[in-house]
Amino acid sequence: MNDKNLHITSLEENSNDFFSKGKIAWEKTETEVWTELERKIREKPAGKSVSIYSNILKLSVAAVFAILVGLSGFTFFYTKTIKTLPGEKIIAELPDGSTVELNSVSTIKYYPLKWKFQRKVQFEGEGYFKVAKGKKFEVVSENGKTQVLGTSFNIYARESNYRVTCFTGKVKVLSNSDESVLLEPNNHVELENGRLVMKTNYKTEKAVDWKMDRFDFAGRSLNEVFSEIERQFAVKIQFQNELKNRSFSSNFAKPGNVEEVLDYVCKSMQLKYIKQSDNSYLIVKNN
Repeated sequence: MNDKNLHITSLEENSNDFFSKGKIAWEKTETEVWTELERKIREKPAGKSVSIYSNILKLSVAAVFAILVGLSGFTFFYTKTIKTLPGEKIIAELPDGSTVELNSVSTIKYYPLKWKFQRKVQFEGEGYFKVAKGKKFEVVSENGKTQVLGTSFNIYARESNYRVTCFTGKVKVLSNSDESVLLEPNNHVELENGRLVMKTNYKTEKAVDWKMDRFDFAGRSLNEVFSEIERQFAVKIQFQNELKNRSFSSNFAKPGNVEEVLDYVCKSMQLKYIKQSDNSYLIVKNN
């Protein structure tokens, strides 16, 4: 055997000897290796799936909670508002069949989605209410509240004025100072100097003259008279402050145009009107 062959044989022996030593140091059976590999493969996805399902569940609960909160907030805050324009009269129907006939420049607001639990409206202006029987019905205005069960009544709630006239049933009226009166048919109450003043055997038709296109200004200030004319004819009327509290007493059918009613009011009060533009008038003393 030549030197070359001796060298190859030596390498083979050394190689076999090296790998045999390595095999002895690290040896595992094939079954053990595959068993361990399969275990690791199974364990890794299982851990991830638990985490994913847990997160999905948490997100779903949070989403449902957010939707419920949103719906409850929508129910609580959603309102419906009905307004009349100058010279306009409409009949508003409420969810339970109650109706409100609104005079010009009047506003009613209520919560439709809470109506079955709370029959309550916010109101400013003038309106004739016909309330269906049911739970307590409450009308809230800036200067007072009116509470009923099933009845008909008229409310005038403008600026500092607050007047309620009962036609049928019973009506409880409360001022902001918690003073209250109970009205029966043909009773009328007004807020005067912060106190509720009730009148019995009141001519209730006077309270709803506006429904028949009539003006009833018996014992009313010129300020209230001109304000009502502005609302009915969609005009602007200016006058001196010293005229505001002068009393005017008359009732008459609403004329066809604003100048007819201004002429009627001014002549009886020694005043005159000056037309400044199509929709603007100035009231001055007639010297």
